[in-house]
Amino acid sequence: MFEKSDLDAIFGDLEGSHGGTADYDRLLKQAHLAIALSDAGRPLDYEFDHVVVELVERYRPA
Repeated sequence: MFEKSDLDAIFGDLEGSHGGTADYDRLLKQAHLAIALSDAGRPLDYEFDHVVVELVERYRPA
């Protein structure tokens, strides 16, 4: 399960790399859903942007 520090890292990284872009809101919504699915043990597939998948996988707790 993601800890607060993991979530802060994901959203901070996302904002740093895509904040202020036209895609930011879409990526932010996808990140929330991807985190929930990852916590539930569900795979992240083609429906998610590769940016979101990479962030969730990078910060996923071991």
